[in-house]
Amino acid sequence: MPDEPIVSTFARMLQVFTPCFTAPSMESFVTLMAGWVLDLRRHTVTEVVRAAGAVGLKHISSYHRFFSRGRWTTDAVGFVLADLIVKHMAPTGDVRLIVDDTLGRHTGKRIAAASMHRDPLLSVGRRLFFHWGHVWVVLAIEVALFDKSWALPVLFRLHRSAKRCKAEKRPYRKITEHARDLVDLLATRYPTRRFTLLGDAAFTNGSLMKARLPNVHVIGRGRLDAALYAPIAPKRCGQMGRPRVRGHRVASPGARAKAKTAPWKKVVVHVYGRTVTVRVLVIDALWYVATGSELIRHVVVRDFPGHERDDVFVSTDPSLSARTIVELFAKRWSLEVTFHEAKGKLGFEDPQNRTERAVERTAPLAFVSYSLTVLWYVLQGQHGRAANLPALPWYTHKAGVTFSDMLATLRRASWRERLLDPASTLPDLRKRLRPLVDYVASAA
Repeated sequence: MPDEPIVSTFARMLQVFTPCFTAPSMESFVTLMAGWVLDLRRHTVTEVVRAAGAVGLKHISSYHRFFSRGRWTTDAVGFVLADLIVKHMAPTGDVRLIVDDTLGRHTGKRIAAASMHRDPLLSVGRRLFFHWGHVWVVLAIEVALFDKSWALPVLFRLHRSAKRCKAEKRPYRKITEHARDLVDLLATRYPTRRFTLLGDAAFTNGSLMKARLPNVHVIGRGRLDAALYAPIAPKRCGQMGRPRVRGHRVASPGARAKAKTAPWKKVVVHVYGRTVTVRVLVIDALWYVATGSELIRHVVVRDFPGHERDDVFVSTDPSLSARTIVELFAKRWSLEVTFHEAKGKLGFEDPQNRTERAVERTAPLAFVSYSLTVLWYVLQGQHGRAANLPALPWYTHKAGVTFSDMLATLRRASWRERLLDPASTLPDLRKRLRPLVDYVASAA
């Protein structure tokens, strides 16, 4: 379909989202998704429409209404996206999930749901910096592609500060509560699959670990000063009183690590793209405040790359080895890479929508386009001629495929199909080329 702004294989992949939209909204969705990956400038709604070459096909207000009034939900889109990823990239075995939050910086006090939030990129230690904007809770599916870990976002929640909720007279929900909702939604959708949730210290707590669904296990960063308890002793015959919920108090992970007789073991692990040797100390105990009476495994790690001090990782599945727990936790970093790519190359922070529903829907499309770009490249793009990107003479040591390569391949394939159609006449070619030339010429 040479008249389409995006390559036909990508356009066909978008058709699986048809049940999520009405017919007019589906047309707008295809245009916006095409423009989102082709856009070379700020990802505002008007610029995305220009990048798709759709100026004049509809009134621009119809694309704004798609976000502010359309009868669709980000959860419905996320479920279809998750189905695609699970079907093609995780058809068997455990499904690994990563949860984290990220700040989308904005200016303008009339933007719905915006507040002052701590900026994690600028804050150092006790010196905190704050920025106006939105905090998004993101749940992604982790997959292994091209010898790397990739986090493909599927579900999202907009977090509102306590002050904002009080002003709007709505109940306040913590970031971890939003995360629990997203995990439960996805785990309920696939009741026969086992999920392993990876999260940092902020998401390794009772909100996500207590009374979780039976097909969900959690691996995250624990606390060296955690209050640990021995497993529950069997009730003696004739013993009176209610059953105990925990055993006697035992030493914390940090205290055990300092003991001269601590049974450290050396383990070879592959983390962050390299193989290193670390020392581990395994502790099986109850972390009552976080998991109640459930036995969990704590792994104290020494000499972990990038960590000067000891660290501790926990797993609600005590059958996992220390090596597996350490390597799985390291995969959590791939979601940070996704945040960086979505902000730098897909304009996650660029949309200027101000109304409530538009704010909740626009920014997540940056993450949706990220996941779709990776999925398209794995299924179609890597096998086409557009994947043969030109090599730079000063950058000959590059190894592996990056998201920039995938995005460039999608753009090259779209422009090649649109402009190099052998059946095109010269007037048709000029008609297709003019919007692209005008757009690129004004890209500055």
